[in-house]
Amino acid sequence: MTSRLLRILCLGALLAASLLRANAQIPPDEHRLGPKDQISVEVYQEPDLSALVMLDQDGSINLPLVGPVSIGGLTIAEASQAITAKYKDGYLVNPNVRTLIKAYAKRRFTVLGAVNKAGSFYFPDGETVSLQQAIGMAGGYSRIASPSKIRIKRGSLAEPLKVDGKKLAKSGEAATFMIQPGDIIEVGESLF
Repeated sequence: MTSRLLRILCLGALLAASLLRANAQIPPDEHRLGPKDQISVEVYQEPDLSALVMLDQDGSINLPLVGPVSIGGLTIAEASQAITAKYKDGYLVNPNVRTLIKAYAKRRFTVLGAVNKAGSFYFPDGETVSLQQAIGMAGGYSRIASPSKIRIKRGSLAEPLKVDGKKLAKSGEAATFMIQPGDIIEVGESLF
């Protein structure tokens, strides 16, 4: 009974810590644009060139007069510079371009295994999600979970990451281990 109470108290502490970071937002100047992000492009004193566009799968947008512009992977400031350069290249003498993020693409991650509510979850608009928060969104660890046996399949990596959630929580680093869009988190079971 004492170990169960200790587990509940640890889970409560983990959830409380994750709530402190729940409102951690990615500043728009650090967000890297990706497919399905929606932006507005305004060219000063050229209302016909203003556009509300969504990045396609390859990170491109199609703008009046200049056509396709590849801005995927750029920050909003870098995208403004790329669009300005495109308009400057034979179309406008001194373009003044303002670019704003209007809507972030819905980015998801999946939590499977020994959690109370396995499934896919969306990142809140413009926010980061730590491993701790991801487990919390999945209803927390189930009673048979082994927090020290977490595997994260990340699209760009051939081998899954092996994470010891228990050690992360003890070291205080659990709230800083960030999940990436498309991650599949698998929480292992304890062997009793």
